[in-house]
Amino acid sequence: MANEIIETYKILEERIKSENIQIYFDMLDSPYPSFKSKAIQELTKQKIDAPRIKEYLKDPDKNVRFSAYRYLDKMGLLDENNIKEALKDISANLRKEAIISYIQMGIKPIEFILEFTEDPDPIVRYQLISTFLEFYPEDSEKIISKMKNDPYVKIKQLISALENISETLKSEQVDKSVKVMALRRFYERDDAYTFFNSLKETYFDCNNETKGIIIKFFSGLPCEVINKFIEKIVQEEKDIHILQLTANTSKKVCGIDFVPTWLIDKLVNSEEAKVVKFGLKLASEKEDMGYVEFCRDLLSAVDDDLVIGASDYLIYFQDYMLKDYVPNFLNSLSSKRIREGLKIIRKLKLDNFLEEISLIALNKMNPISLRKAAVNLLKFFKAKDYWEVPNQILKDPYENGNLKLAALNALLRLNAEMVVNF
Repeated sequence: MANEIIETYKILEERIKSENIQIYFDMLDSPYPSFKSKAIQELTKQKIDAPRIKEYLKDPDKNVRFSAYRYLDKMGLLDENNIKEALKDISANLRKEAIISYIQMGIKPIEFILEFTEDPDPIVRYQLISTFLEFYPEDSEKIISKMKNDPYVKIKQLISALENISETLKSEQVDKSVKVMALRRFYERDDAYTFFNSLKETYFDCNNETKGIIIKFFSGLPCEVINKFIEKIVQEEKDIHILQLTANTSKKVCGIDFVPTWLIDKLVNSEEAKVVKFGLKLASEKEDMGYVEFCRDLLSAVDDDLVIGASDYLIYFQDYMLKDYVPNFLNSLSSKRIREGLKIIRKLKLDNFLEEISLIALNKMNPISLRKAAVNLLKFFKAKDYWEVPNQILKDPYENGNLKLAALNALLRLNAEMVVNF
């Protein structure tokens, strides 16, 4: 019987996957371009082998051609001819993708792609110079000499940034994406100390948005390079969002023990819910139990971030008082809180909520991800009395394929003999 169950399970699993995919193959024949684009996108996401998609590079609709190109790219099926054809496409988005492909794949000669410095679309030209500088920094003069008089403001700013990173970062007029691109170029070109020393003085003359960008780049440097500077920012900075980014970089680079307790306390006592949630996460990582009562009070807050941040903190310390809040979470109108309720049940192993879990799994009004989490929870608890829940999902021809796969796995655990009935 065991062998029969396993064989049936494999057949059923393949059938569910096949049914789930077939709808997208049917959509490829739709007269509506949006349907065809969606089908190709889903086949790309699921990495399904579909040779016929190559034909859609010639589709009259530019979005279909773009989706087909992306499919071939993600599946590793692009060749040089596909790329060169796309470079001649009327769609600027497709030409932009083709430029990325040509450069990333190292197709030669590079002089060929430099012809597109005169593309009529400025976004295509900007993509060309930014990608070229990233992959061929040693040949940067070749493209800069061709584009130094380009009228597009972002290209002018980027070329200027390569000559003077400090003034670029301090400028209020330079676009954020240009600053990021310039910093990435310097980050990849210079050693850690050179990169850091070129920015540490400039940092204090930048606006908060640029300060945030610089701090994120510092997360890729060694602790011994940035630790003193991070301490200086923590002591002098007033903006709570910059302090949040600094704490995150400090934790990543130097470890949680390097983040001062007083800074965590400042984040936790912020007026912004997302900052409070982040502060509580740091506190739990630091094994600081000083916020237990504070978090218990937050469980009745209105804001989801406050409630979930507090709940996650209490889960970390296995606070069983959370069980009293589970019914409110599961009956909430917020899918985030319902998901958090399921998380509490799993982490604290509260097997007295199986009935509620089963209702969440069967409720078609709930998001698929939520129902799938509920089905997996029944499997986690080996709730054999609830085998009819995954069974019912499997029998419904209109249920989502991914949900059915989760149900199949659950049924195998809860009542394996029922698998052979499908």
